[in-house]
Amino acid sequence: MRRTTNLGALAISLATAYAGCAAGNAKKSSGSAGVTSGGGASSVTGTLDVGTATGAGGFDGCAKFSASADLAPAAMLVVLDRSASMSQLNKWGTAQLALVQAIDKDVFDSMSLGMSTFPSGYTGAPDCLCPGYGPTCLGLLPMGVACGYPTLPQVPIAPAGKDKSSASMGVRHNVYEYLVGHSPETADPSDASPIYESLVGAYAALKATAIEKRIAVLITDGGFSCTSLSGRAAYSDGQCLDWEFPDTVNVLIAGARADAQKPILTFIVGVPGSDSTGQNQGPYATAPYSMKLALSTYAVAGSPDTVPADCEKGTTFAKNGVAPVKPCHLDLSGGGFDADALATAIAKIRGAALGCVYPLPKAPPGEEIDLNAVNVVVSLESVKHTVLRRADKNDTCALDGCWDYDEQGNVVLLGQSCVDVTAATKVDVEVFFGCASKVK
Repeated sequence: MRRTTNLGALAISLATAYAGCAAGNAKKSSGSAGVTSGGGASSVTGTLDVGTATGAGGFDGCAKFSASADLAPAAMLVVLDRSASMSQLNKWGTAQLALVQAIDKDVFDSMSLGMSTFPSGYTGAPDCLCPGYGPTCLGLLPMGVACGYPTLPQVPIAPAGKDKSSASMGVRHNVYEYLVGHSPETADPSDASPIYESLVGAYAALKATAIEKRIAVLITDGGFSCTSLSGRAAYSDGQCLDWEFPDTVNVLIAGARADAQKPILTFIVGVPGSDSTGQNQGPYATAPYSMKLALSTYAVAGSPDTVPADCEKGTTFAKNGVAPVKPCHLDLSGGGFDADALATAIAKIRGAALGCVYPLPKAPPGEEIDLNAVNVVVSLESVKHTVLRRADKNDTCALDGCWDYDEQGNVVLLGQSCVDVTAATKVDVEVFFGCASKVK
């Protein structure tokens, strides 16, 4: 349990205690009715502008048909903190608005979505909290402590489809209804955060899906507690061994990523409060180490290939370690935290996790696809650009961008092309068939 700052009294006198993302099927199209994604300001440098397309993508004379391209299917499970401290600074209200704002974007249409929140209930208080007085501390904590965790997501993972949060059904509607109907768990003032067990449940739910690309997104204001109920080694909060060892968390997260059969990428978003270093935050105590450092290492353990290139990736956790200047997780603990910032962070996660792999759309009945007569047109902020196919397999296209097929026959945007697409606020990807591929 993350103790309130007045919980020390419980150790002295019980009388004062009260603590405690489907592969896109080809569809006839004359315009860029492709994928729209969110994600922050475009980083377009002009490298994609290798021949601005006009009309039917600039292939009016030879294109037989075109199809919008969707990213490969993926399942994303949001693991959201609803501990007592999330009631401060409008963090819960901001998360409510941001999540709906993010997942309502068209780019999530081809994904499966779900949500798991913690804590999800109460458990008996550990004996270390009030030795000899039982799981309710002699009735002073009639419900115990808020260390209950979800073994199944409160919003089950399901295909998003076209239904938005305003629809009468669908997973987006279910996320919206859950967020509106729930608030942080303030009945137990201990600010309990059973994040470790919640991640275990989230990973199990993601592995139960038949989708190969699996993503967990943890949104928290910091603190991994309730460890005194688990038997794992932990740091003391003054009464119980209750603060999770970050190294233990890193083993869990890295293990999910390295699973040979069903790997899961984990992304970390730290909201205000996640920059604590052991000091009290309002009525709540915090873990005795740099939370920003811990969260940064979790991000590296969860998805090392997608963390920012300039973050302090090689930094390891130490109890007395200092917060990184450039953390590897999405750090929103400072100023400027609002729904737009959080929604943008979620969209960036989608782009980073899914990369730039687009299954080749199927040809309409009676048509055949000549792999040497395929062209890719990307619309960034409504401006179309024809992307050249690379001629040399060793060309990374780091500076000028390109595309090519992968071993499975998918279209993959490479180098700067991928950077531009994942960073743009609005993206349409369309594939034209029938014209000889424009080659770099």
